[in-house]
Amino acid sequence: MDNYYDRFLEALQEGDLERRTDFCTGHEAIYRNGKLLCADADDPIETPSLVEEIKAEPHLVMFGCGHVGKALYDLAVLQNWKITILDCREELLTEASFPKATRIVGPYEELLAHDYSDFLAPYYCIFTHGHTYDEDSLLYALRHKHSYIGMIGSKAKVAHCMQSIRDKGITDDMLCKLHTPIGLSINAVTPQEIAVAIMAQMISVFRTSKKVITLDAKVLKMASQESGIMARIISQEGSAPRSVGSMIFVTEHDILGTVGGGAVEEHTINTAREMLKTGKDFLIEHHILTSKQPLEMTCGGEVSVMYKKVN
Repeated sequence: MDNYYDRFLEALQEGDLERRTDFCTGHEAIYRNGKLLCADADDPIETPSLVEEIKAEPHLVMFGCGHVGKALYDLAVLQNWKITILDCREELLTEASFPKATRIVGPYEELLAHDYSDFLAPYYCIFTHGHTYDEDSLLYALRHKHSYIGMIGSKAKVAHCMQSIRDKGITDDMLCKLHTPIGLSINAVTPQEIAVAIMAQMISVFRTSKKVITLDAKVLKMASQESGIMARIISQEGSAPRSVGSMIFVTEHDILGTVGGGAVEEHTINTAREMLKTGKDFLIEHHILTSKQPLEMTCGGEVSVMYKKVN
């Protein structure tokens, strides 16, 4: 059906999803709390071959880049999280200190006047260098879709901020995802310890299930705009390089996403490009990843990849 990936992306912005897939046809459908949100075909999936819990890849958005911000950035890099940092202090928010983050510098009044289209239910952390900036950043986060909001501060500061934002129309329901004091209670003192407490709390919010599958929103967006082949891992055993749900979108000229790199990914890209040439619209392959098999990999696992044409 037209615009399936567009509607998939919109649904992902609203929260966690369930994806059901039929391996016989390749059809898939997206549900939340048992309610069908969108599907790529008119035929219902009576008995799904695979059911997955879906989340967007975690995106850390920090207001402030001081000592705690730098320590949290370092931990987020280790977790391979997407990171965006906003601050008015150009001398602190530098490429040298935060090379793997998207850095947005400017007066907070200007920074908070924008709607950032690539913020997909992010994890907001607020530790600016001024009470007014904290309050304004909190108001911004509460008024936009989010997975987590945490704000650092003393009890007095937090109490004053809570009263002030309630006076501006923020309700208790809107505050249900706010964590302040921020982080797990582990008696953290140093910026590094505080960062550990914050990261642990965000992971606990993100990892509601060990089986949760994360998707890169950029892959869904590309599939909503271009024709190509969507390939994704539908089963994995042993030491295969990527888990179930990993996706790569292949067009005639572009590639976005990954199914693990190496021989598996090279073969997947080549197969997808061949399908584009021949017009084949559906395929499932199973690979045994040993040196004696065609891909000549030595990791010893097994992986199945499903290919599907996207118009």
